[in-house]
Amino acid sequence: MRLKATLLILFSLAVASAAAAQTRPSPTEEADKDRRSPLIGSPEQEMLRRAEIRAAEESHKEMVERAEEAAALGDQIRASYEKLNALSREDLKKLERLEKLARKIRGAVGGSDDKELPKEKPSKLGSAVSRIAEVAGLLKKSVQKTSRLVISAAIIEQTNELIDLIQDLRQKTTQ
Repeated sequence: MRLKATLLILFSLAVASAAAAQTRPSPTEEADKDRRSPLIGSPEQEMLRRAEIRAAEESHKEMVERAEEAAALGDQIRASYEKLNALSREDLKKLERLEKLARKIRGAVGGSDDKELPKEKPSKLGSAVSRIAEVAGLLKKSVQKTSRLVISAAIIEQTNELIDLIQDLRQKTTQ
Protein backbone atom coordinates (compact mmCIF):
# COMPACT_ATOMS: atom_id res chain seq x y z
CA MET A 1 0.00 0.00 0.00
CA ARG A 2 2.85 2.32 0.79
CA LEU A 3 4.33 1.50 -2.55
CA LYS A 4 1.09 2.49 -4.29
CA ALA A 5 0.91 5.72 -2.29
CA THR A 6 4.51 6.59 -3.11
CA LEU A 7 3.99 5.79 -6.78
CA LEU A 8 0.80 7.86 -6.81
CA ILE A 9 2.59 10.84 -5.24
CA LEU A 10 5.51 10.56 -7.67
CA PHE A 11 3.15 10.27 -10.62
CA SER A 12 1.12 13.31 -9.53
CA LEU A 13 4.34 15.34 -9.03
CA ALA A 14 5.53 14.38 -12.51
CA VAL A 15 2.20 15.41 -14.04
CA ALA A 16 2.16 18.68 -12.09
CA SER A 17 5.73 19.57 -13.14
CA ALA A 18 4.94 18.74 -16.78
CA ALA A 19 1.88 21.00 -16.65
CA ALA A 20 3.88 23.80 -15.03
CA ALA A 21 6.60 23.49 -17.68
CA GLN A 22 4.03 24.00 -20.41
CA THR A 23 2.75 27.27 -18.94
CA ARG A 24 6.16 28.81 -18.20
CA PRO A 25 8.09 30.19 -21.17
CA SER A 26 11.27 28.40 -22.06
CA PRO A 27 14.60 30.11 -21.39
CA THR A 28 15.03 30.82 -25.12
CA GLU A 29 11.60 32.49 -25.28
CA GLU A 30 12.55 34.67 -22.32
CA ALA A 31 15.82 35.60 -24.02
CA ASP A 32 13.91 36.52 -27.22
CA LYS A 33 11.62 38.80 -25.22
CA ASP A 34 14.63 40.44 -23.60
CA ARG A 35 16.30 40.98 -26.99
CA ARG A 36 13.23 42.53 -28.60
CA SER A 37 13.44 46.25 -28.16
CA PRO A 38 10.37 47.97 -26.79
CA LEU A 39 10.86 50.53 -29.57
CA ILE A 40 10.24 47.98 -32.31
CA GLY A 41 6.88 46.79 -31.08
CA SER A 42 4.78 44.27 -32.88
CA PRO A 43 5.85 42.47 -36.06
CA GLU A 44 3.38 44.60 -38.04
CA GLN A 45 4.96 47.79 -36.74
CA GLU A 46 8.40 46.44 -37.52
CA MET A 47 7.35 45.64 -41.10
CA LEU A 48 5.95 49.15 -41.52
CA ARG A 49 9.13 50.69 -40.16
CA ARG A 50 11.29 48.62 -42.51
CA ALA A 51 9.10 49.67 -45.44
CA GLU A 52 9.55 53.31 -44.43
CA ILE A 53 13.32 52.82 -44.29
CA ARG A 54 13.33 51.21 -47.76
CA ALA A 55 11.25 54.09 -49.14
CA ALA A 56 13.63 56.66 -47.62
CA GLU A 57 16.64 54.82 -49.05
CA GLU A 58 15.00 54.71 -52.48
CA SER A 59 14.18 58.42 -52.27
CA HIS A 60 17.78 59.23 -51.38
CA LYS A 61 19.03 57.08 -54.26
CA GLU A 62 16.76 59.00 -56.65
CA MET A 63 18.06 62.29 -55.26
CA VAL A 64 21.66 61.18 -55.88
CA GLU A 65 20.72 60.20 -59.46
CA ARG A 66 19.08 63.61 -59.98
CA ALA A 67 22.22 65.36 -58.71
CA GLU A 68 24.38 63.28 -61.07
CA GLU A 69 22.09 64.17 -63.98
CA ALA A 70 22.20 67.85 -62.97
CA ALA A 71 26.00 67.83 -62.94
CA ALA A 72 26.08 66.11 -66.34
CA LEU A 73 23.66 68.68 -67.78
CA GLY A 74 25.76 71.53 -66.39
CA ASP A 75 28.86 70.10 -68.02
CA GLN A 76 27.03 69.58 -71.33
CA ILE A 77 25.72 73.15 -71.34
CA ARG A 78 29.20 74.53 -70.58
CA ALA A 79 30.80 72.40 -73.32
CA SER A 80 28.17 73.47 -75.84
CA TYR A 81 28.60 77.13 -74.93
CA GLU A 82 32.37 76.91 -75.22
CA LYS A 83 32.00 75.30 -78.65
CA LEU A 84 29.34 77.66 -80.08
CA ASN A 85 29.90 80.74 -77.90
CA ALA A 86 26.10 80.89 -77.57
CA LEU A 87 23.27 78.87 -76.07
CA SER A 88 21.31 76.72 -78.50
CA ARG A 89 17.66 75.77 -78.21
CA GLU A 90 18.76 72.39 -76.83
CA ASP A 91 20.83 74.14 -74.19
CA LEU A 92 17.80 76.14 -73.09
CA LYS A 93 15.81 72.91 -72.74
CA LYS A 94 18.66 71.45 -70.71
CA LEU A 95 18.57 74.54 -68.51
CA GLU A 96 14.87 73.96 -67.90
CA ARG A 97 15.54 70.33 -67.01
CA LEU A 98 18.39 71.38 -64.74
CA GLU A 99 16.10 73.82 -62.93
CA LYS A 100 13.45 71.11 -62.44
CA LEU A 101 16.05 68.73 -61.04
CA ALA A 102 17.34 71.40 -58.65
CA ARG A 103 13.80 72.10 -57.44
CA LYS A 104 13.16 68.39 -56.85
CA ILE A 105 16.40 68.00 -54.93
CA ARG A 106 15.63 71.07 -52.84
CA GLY A 107 12.16 69.76 -52.07
CA ALA A 108 13.51 66.34 -51.13
CA VAL A 109 15.83 67.82 -48.50
CA GLY A 110 13.13 70.07 -47.08
CA GLY A 111 14.17 73.36 -48.63
CA SER A 112 11.92 76.12 -49.86
CA ASP A 113 12.04 79.01 -52.29
CA ASP A 114 14.38 81.53 -50.65
CA LYS A 115 14.76 84.90 -52.27
CA GLU A 116 17.57 86.07 -50.02
CA LEU A 117 20.37 85.55 -52.50
CA PRO A 118 22.07 88.94 -52.80
CA LYS A 119 25.19 87.19 -54.09
CA GLU A 120 26.99 88.63 -57.04
CA LYS A 121 25.65 87.23 -60.26
CA PRO A 122 27.98 86.78 -63.21
CA SER A 123 27.61 89.64 -65.66
CA LYS A 124 28.79 87.77 -68.75
CA LEU A 125 26.96 84.87 -70.34
CA GLY A 126 30.06 82.65 -70.40
CA SER A 127 30.83 83.15 -66.74
CA ALA A 128 27.17 82.46 -65.85
CA VAL A 129 27.25 79.18 -67.78
CA SER A 130 30.51 78.22 -66.06
CA ARG A 131 29.10 79.08 -62.64
CA ILE A 132 26.00 76.95 -63.31
CA ALA A 133 28.17 73.98 -64.23
CA GLU A 134 30.34 74.58 -61.15
CA VAL A 135 27.38 74.79 -58.75
CA ALA A 136 25.79 71.69 -60.33
CA GLY A 137 29.05 69.80 -59.74
CA LEU A 138 29.23 70.99 -56.13
CA LEU A 139 25.62 69.97 -55.64
CA LYS A 140 26.38 66.48 -56.91
CA LYS A 141 29.27 66.10 -54.48
CA SER A 142 27.20 67.40 -51.57
CA VAL A 143 24.29 65.08 -52.27
CA GLN A 144 26.56 62.06 -52.68
CA LYS A 145 28.29 62.58 -49.34
CA THR A 146 25.16 63.49 -47.39
CA SER A 147 23.26 60.75 -45.58
CA ARG A 148 19.56 60.23 -46.24
CA LEU A 149 18.95 61.08 -42.58
CA VAL A 150 20.44 64.57 -42.83
CA ILE A 151 18.82 67.78 -43.97
CA SER A 152 21.70 69.69 -45.46
CA ALA A 153 21.63 73.47 -45.45
CA ALA A 154 24.48 73.42 -47.98
CA ILE A 155 22.37 71.44 -50.46
CA ILE A 156 19.44 73.81 -50.02
CA GLU A 157 21.73 76.80 -50.50
CA GLN A 158 23.33 75.29 -53.60
CA THR A 159 19.98 74.42 -55.19
CA ASN A 160 18.68 77.94 -54.49
CA GLU A 161 21.81 79.45 -56.06
CA LEU A 162 21.54 77.13 -59.05
CA ILE A 163 17.88 78.00 -59.64
CA ASP A 164 18.65 81.71 -59.30
CA LEU A 165 21.55 81.47 -61.76
CA ILE A 166 19.42 79.58 -64.29
CA GLN A 167 16.61 82.12 -64.07
CA ASP A 168 19.10 84.98 -64.44
CA LEU A 169 20.74 83.28 -67.43
CA ARG A 170 17.36 82.77 -69.11
CA GLN A 171 16.60 86.48 -68.71
CA LYS A 172 19.94 87.35 -70.29
CA THR A 173 19.30 85.12 -73.29
CA THR A 174 15.83 86.57 -73.94
CA GLN A 175 17.08 90.16 -73.97
